Amino acid sequence: MRFKLLAIAAVATAIAACSGPARQPTQSCGSSKPRCAPTRGGAGEGIAPQPAEAVILDWRHEQSIERGVAFLLQSQNNNGSWGAALPERPGDIYTGGVNSFHAFGNASSALCCMALSMQPSSELLDVALVRGYRFLIDAPDAVRVSGDTFYNSWAQAYMLEALSRGLADQRLAELHTRMRKRAVFEMARLFKIQSLDGGFGYYDFGWDLVKPTGEISTPMTTSAALVGLQAAKNAGLEVPEHEVKCALDYMERMRVPNGAYLYSTGHMYHPLGTASVIRGSLGRSQAGNCALGEWARLLKPENIQSGLDTFFKEHIFIEIGRCRQYPHEAWYATAPYYYYFGHYYASRNLDLLEPACRPGYAGKLAEFVSASQFDDGSFWDYPLFGYTKAYGTGFGVMIMSHCRKHLQLTPK
Repeated sequence: MRFKLLAIAAVATAIAACSGPARQPTQSCGSSKPRCAPTRGGAGEGIAPQPAEAVILDWRHEQSIERGVAFLLQSQNNNGSWGAALPERPGDIYTGGVNSFHAFGNASSALCCMALSMQPSSELLDVALVRGYRFLIDAPDAVRVSGDTFYNSWAQAYMLEALSRGLADQRLAELHTRMRKRAVFEMARLFKIQSLDGGFGYYDFGWDLVKPTGEISTPMTTSAALVGLQAAKNAGLEVPEHEVKCALDYMERMRVPNGAYLYSTGHMYHPLGTASVIRGSLGRSQAGNCALGEWARLLKPENIQSGLDTFFKEHIFIEIGRCRQYPHEAWYATAPYYYYFGHYYASRNLDLLEPACRPGYAGKLAEFVSASQFDDGSFWDYPLFGYTKAYGTGFGVMIMSHCRKHLQLTPK
């Protein structure tokens, strides 16, 4: 036995001697050289370090955006909206009432409007863009269906974001006054359903209160609300500081030190549940980091980068949920609708990185998302009544457009 151990030690020593000098660590984003190294604890194999100049013009996915835009132009309804309240399969998601369809429709149309607004001007596109925003201005009021169900939080969050971002688009100049008025209305609606714990959600089962208790507030919904509120603030709308602070405090409480986010308030009492570990939180973590990052709360660029490294390293665990039939049936309770939701906020997080890091991550993100596009030009991840391809394609085109911004100097 002693002889065998000595032989093994000798072989190990010989291998070490022949292996050559250790690699020098790559320069970090904050260094003087334009290189981007994976962060410690992230995906070492995720983003290959390379000079920013080597990838700044490496944009190969314009056709993907064009196909997505063509789908949006072809599928727009006569009233300027997208999607419809038509069941596409048995056992669609619980709605709680008919008004939930207004929430799904308004949110989906808002995403599609933002997607079109990110494209260069053309005659057909500009007509569709104006029609879309006219719909948002006059859209049905998405209200709380009942004490325990309020999907309108999604409608308010994305309507507010779309209307606020649209105020910077001169193609919509004649609508700006009305857009601003509707944005203020949607913001007031949003704060009416802010939970007592400061977060936002869409369920409050077992209760019927004026203000939701917050027992099922989610970082997912709260992140979408905060990003929309930041867009409103940037557009010059008056955003109440106290309510925003309460929402940001909630997000900090829900963030786990390893970068994951708890699924909901109730998960504080069992934080190691599968939905709240890193692999179950991938899409929601990108949204949470975006919300905290855009409000300059808690996170630094290295935290955003570390989150993206983890996102790409563990990407299979968000990929396995895409296009499944039911929520949370995949490993780590991954829901299908995390997919484009998470990638959208990942694409927004590119702006929060050090400039030298952005092209490499944008390229990786664009590769994943373009590969998920369907033959008809649409993107979709979850069968949501007749809104499946509307909200998915809105997200998909926006993701690809954010990536394009960091991979070419001037959009084609």
